[in-house]
Amino acid sequence: MKRLVLTLCALTMVCSLLAQTPRWQDPNYIEKNRLPMRSSFIVTPTVEEAVAVNDFRSSSLYRSVGGVWQFHGAENPSLKPEGFYAPDYDDSAWRTMPVPGLWELNGFGDPVYVNIQYPWSKFHANNPPYVPTEQNRVGSYRRKVEIPAAWSGKEIYLHIGSATSNVTLWVNGREVGYSEDSKLEAEFNITRFVQAGKENLLAMQIYRWSDGTYIEDQDFWRLAGIGRDCYLYARDRRHI
Repeated sequence: MKRLVLTLCALTMVCSLLAQTPRWQDPNYIEKNRLPMRSSFIVTPTVEEAVAVNDFRSSSLYRSVGGVWQFHGAENPSLKPEGFYAPDYDDSAWRTMPVPGLWELNGFGDPVYVNIQYPWSKFHANNPPYVPTEQNRVGSYRRKVEIPAAWSGKEIYLHIGSATSNVTLWVNGREVGYSEDSKLEAEFNITRFVQAGKENLLAMQIYRWSDGTYIEDQDFWRLAGIGRDCYLYARDRRHI
């Protein structure tokens, strides 16, 4: 009996520690509900449309969500806005940020160039998977978009071209998923979170650094934010 009690106590402590580890510091947590990587293409309703237009951006099953988003920049995770993804959250005092758009090139933070060091080398000792909270800026995004009524009954997806160093997505106040791998796309099936023919709230949050940053230490400028196009697309429920 004593051994059982001790075992249960140990398991409780382990679970408690795991629960306290944020996913951006957990190397076992690199995605939630992210779709498998695939080749890039957008379908069109008919072969004739595909041949005539030859531009995926003109497909009636494609909608860009690029452009100006409401944006809040926090200098560290403790200052990030809580509950910002709720539809009734007041973001009127926020600034704006282009999507795609890198923070440091749009007035939030400073670009850092390093070769063999990590960008925090002057104030934080390397301790994988833990990255510093100091200067670990957090960007929060909000934008309302209208889902075409003609998409009703179809599968609807959001494509995020790249987000450094990670991204969490909410739609209409509900968490959809999470992704690291900052130079790869993140796609999410948002069908059950949206209403076709109505305005829907998209919200994203990005951390400058996460545990994945330790394996992204190449010789290049360190820039955070969204680096590639973001868009919605629809597919028939039965498709190849």
